[in-house]
Amino acid sequence: MTDTSSIKVQEVRNGLYRIHWIFSEVMKKELGEYKEAFHLSGTQSHRIYTINYHIKSTTEKDSKQGCKYEYSITVGEKSECQPSRDASSSNPKILDCAYLFMDNKFAHGNEIPLNKITAGKWMMKCIHPSYRENLTLWMDFGADPHLNENVMDVMNGLSEMFHKQILCDIQFEFNDGQTIGAHVSILSARSPVFSAMFQSGMVESQTRRVIITDISTEVFRQLLIYLYTGYAPKLEEESMTPPLLDAAEKYGVEILKNQCVDLLLKRVRKENAIKLLIWSHIHSIPSLYDSSMNCVVSHFRELCFMQEWLDFMKTYPELCVLAIQRIASLSC
Repeated sequence: MTDTSSIKVQEVRNGLYRIHWIFSEVMKKELGEYKEAFHLSGTQSHRIYTINYHIKSTTEKDSKQGCKYEYSITVGEKSECQPSRDASSSNPKILDCAYLFMDNKFAHGNEIPLNKITAGKWMMKCIHPSYRENLTLWMDFGADPHLNENVMDVMNGLSEMFHKQILCDIQFEFNDGQTIGAHVSILSARSPVFSAMFQSGMVESQTRRVIITDISTEVFRQLLIYLYTGYAPKLEEESMTPPLLDAAEKYGVEILKNQCVDLLLKRVRKENAIKLLIWSHIHSIPSLYDSSMNCVVSHFRELCFMQEWLDFMKTYPELCVLAIQRIASLSC
């Protein structure tokens, strides 16, 4: 297996970037200094940065976990790629990075801000008791109000095309007899699954008709609205979130999927913990699984007398055993 690291960059909204550095096997277990470059996309596509990651042991020790490690992170913009900021220039104003911080998963506590040393250069240091497997940075350039206006104008135009069914070149047919039209180019740009479907020579790409049997008409409509506008109006309805997450997962719409997971995490409670535990286990959603499992464990004395728990034991015995083992480990 090739031992290499990789950096994934995503603009999650206008001017806000998530930079996720997946460490190589060597970086996960050896002290030293490592360096990688990454290229921003979207609204800041002219910028290239380098990350320097340095890990070394410290003289501090933890009574339970032993040695601690000092991490230093330096992020710098390549000088030859920095745009001119001459006030007399006729070019539009260039936004500088206003805030750069470390994901709070990197260490205990809140997000860790990087301090600006000089123009285009940021740095931070922290202590942690173990090696890390990855590193996540967030860079916020703020929002360009003119760009926001343009984006909204484009989104409104696309939304009108969908809702008025203008020039649709693909039709989706459902079990209830309803049909919804859409546009191949827009769906292909927003979903890798749709893109592959319409370019693969499949029957759907030739007939321009797709029969949907496993997703309800309204859930699929919400998915399509999201692909056109970046917003699903019924996303926060409790009955809509789980099936919409299923649809987002099936068609590779990662941001919508993450939004659904975030909503479900906020809704975990005693009354739905078992249901969400089963659902997150089937769909392999670690964060929701852990939250649901913790809720089940916390309310076990009440849940174990409910019919839902008895059904849970019969239908998902292996998952039930995992829950009981978690309870037993806490009581030791």
